[in-house]
Amino acid sequence: MTVKHGGNIQEISEVYQKGKERLIDFSANINPLGIPEGVERVIANSITQLIHYPDSRYQTLIRSIANFHEISEAFIYPSNGAAEAIFMLGSTLKVNKLLLLAPTFGEYEAAFSQSGTEFCYFYLEERNFKWSVTELIQVAETQKVDGICLCNPNNPVGQILSKRELDKLFEFCCKNEVVLILDEAFVDFTKEENSLISSINDYPNLYILRSLTKMFAIPGLRLGYLLTSNLSTLRAIKKRSIPWHINTFADLAGRQALKEHSFIEESQRYIQKERLFLEKGLSAFEEIELFPSQTNFLFFRYLGSGCLYKSLIHKNIVIRDCSDFKGLTKKYYRIAVKSRTENQVLLNALEGIL
Repeated sequence: MTVKHGGNIQEISEVYQKGKERLIDFSANINPLGIPEGVERVIANSITQLIHYPDSRYQTLIRSIANFHEISEAFIYPSNGAAEAIFMLGSTLKVNKLLLLAPTFGEYEAAFSQSGTEFCYFYLEERNFKWSVTELIQVAETQKVDGICLCNPNNPVGQILSKRELDKLFEFCCKNEVVLILDEAFVDFTKEENSLISSINDYPNLYILRSLTKMFAIPGLRLGYLLTSNLSTLRAIKKRSIPWHINTFADLAGRQALKEHSFIEESQRYIQKERLFLEKGLSAFEEIELFPSQTNFLFFRYLGSGCLYKSLIHKNIVIRDCSDFKGLTKKYYRIAVKSRTENQVLLNALEGIL
């Protein structure tokens, strides 16, 4: 199963015969503030360390993650991007029937297909993307699932479950011994209170995925991690893991990134301001039906004629065409929140098209 993603600028430049440097990429949800200076310094000053193998135990990185979240070091598996953690979990954890949102990130299904997991779906479009945990639980009970996997905030829609809603879902999963997998790749663009990490010690069937590549703008380095108190699952994953699966630059960058508290706070403020700017601008177009988002990207239905994706490509702007997401029947697109200059370029381009 091959899943398409945003950020494939090289392929797009080849297909449309446009230089990469000319394209503005709204298809990848990366922090527009770029790499923190502290992380850049660490990478630049570490070139001589490449003559050595990384510490295959990643003890210092694990300690940094544990300190950041105030959890036990024993609960952490650092990974080559969150994608590796998803696939390691999918090949290790036995789930007979898994409930997924539709649409959502496609790699969950790809990962758990490895083990013959059956899937059922909670369709968002038919609810006009307005739903509650109560409805989700009803579907879980009806379908008799033994696993639920959620992206929170959900990709590509951008909606987030509040802590109260998460607690309700967590209580249901605990009571019914349902595996709960939460992908929190974009939660740090909101607030940590929207996370279930504080409950990690309370239920061994809770698995939380995190990414460092979005907030710290290092997708080329590939770094994420899995959190769980299920030590037997972690042991099984580590047995399957290849040696040195995280490179030296990613290891060192991750340690520094988790010290960048001021950068995180600045990024949250910036994203909120620019998201509101984009929302106001997009709402002025009758051809665009915008849905609420609480993170660093926006999701909308295009009501106009023609292919908006190709129209914007001709103006050197790349957005995420969501037609390959399961459960979507109309023309939907996702755009990242970028810098004020880039956001204005997008709005100007849309005005010219629409």
